[in-house]
Amino acid sequence: MLGRNLVRPLEDDWQESLDAVARARGWPTSRDVAKLGARVADLSAAYNDASRARAAARDAAAARLAFSFVRDVPKGAAAVRELVATGALGLHGTLRVLDVGAGLGATTWGVARALEAAGFAGALEATWVDTDAEALALGTALVRARGERGAVRVTAQAVHRGAGPLDELGRFDLVLAGQVLSELGVGGPEDARVEAHASLLRAWLDRRVAKGGSLVVVEPALRDRSRHLHRVRDALVAGGASVFAPCLHDAPCPMLARETDWCHEDLDVDLPPWLVPVARAAGLRREGLTFSYLVLRPDGRRLADAVRASSTAGALRVVSGALASKGKRELFLCGWAAGPGGAPVPARVRAARLDRDATDANVAFEGAARGEVLVVEPALDLERPRIGRGTHVGSARDAETR
Repeated sequence: MLGRNLVRPLEDDWQESLDAVARARGWPTSRDVAKLGARVADLSAAYNDASRARAAARDAAAARLAFSFVRDVPKGAAAVRELVATGALGLHGTLRVLDVGAGLGATTWGVARALEAAGFAGALEATWVDTDAEALALGTALVRARGERGAVRVTAQAVHRGAGPLDELGRFDLVLAGQVLSELGVGGPEDARVEAHASLLRAWLDRRVAKGGSLVVVEPALRDRSRHLHRVRDALVAGGASVFAPCLHDAPCPMLARETDWCHEDLDVDLPPWLVPVARAAGLRREGLTFSYLVLRPDGRRLADAVRASSTAGALRVVSGALASKGKRELFLCGWAAGPGGAPVPARVRAARLDRDATDANVAFEGAARGEVLVVEPALDLERPRIGRGTHVGSARDAETR
């Protein structure tokens, strides 16, 4: 998977830093499993109800610090992994980052860790915007607790205010919006929310993102919130915005055709071992990393172009788990297929490979997981998307560059 090696759980020394910040406030630490687990369970229940999320966050700062932060940092790294892997995001001196709805700064730290894993070193200067003063205070306390650790040094300036055009803040190399849309305009009509959120993201892309920069949106992998992000994506594309990832085409999102479908990531990144007992006590998943994301750029650069640079075939992203049945393996893929006359067309297809057609050339289809980008040659036939013995299936991870 392109950039998968840049996404890692937090190391053991993070437990020391997080526990120190919690202990200074008299809160339960990761070692107080039962107490912390109860708070984490309460916060998780609130996050499933967007109208309660902000109020619950104010009452569950300990859970946000000790658990949510740890889970959200790798999501930030995962959302930028393809930008880093293709060379669209790097660090050459100082990287200026605007993190809107920053909270404790988890998404910022995810970016720093992805860059560090790719071998970069330097300064990441973040501006954190949030209406939650306590969260911003916790985030800056954690920056101090981390000190001089790591090759990518994070500094943060906290701005206590709500989301908006933010015209007074200037332009940044990277603008982040982690789980922001879920909390804006909660309860309003869906069409109005889509237009409002698309307008806000468009303003940030036009006025906050520097030339050659990116805007990264991360949302929960829940069906309703992911589908809302798909609708916002379609509104932005209709207005001329350029999507870098996860989409490999600019056609309307095919996931919106049926109410039961939505596109999300599910990476094999688990919680660090020291937090597993807390997850178990809270009754929460401790394996895998789920989220939805959208990466926009003002310069028209797209992941599909980077993937297809050395091939005439189309690129397709795996958007489902494996659909195994007797004698064959199937995956839903979204990207480019061969339409009538062989012309490439954007499409979502249910690609199948019979077990008897398995070869070394198409072995990448066997191990492909949700979120992986494949290059199939010759391109799949839109009407009969079959992986045959002569089909070559390559993974975009084979062409990772820095």
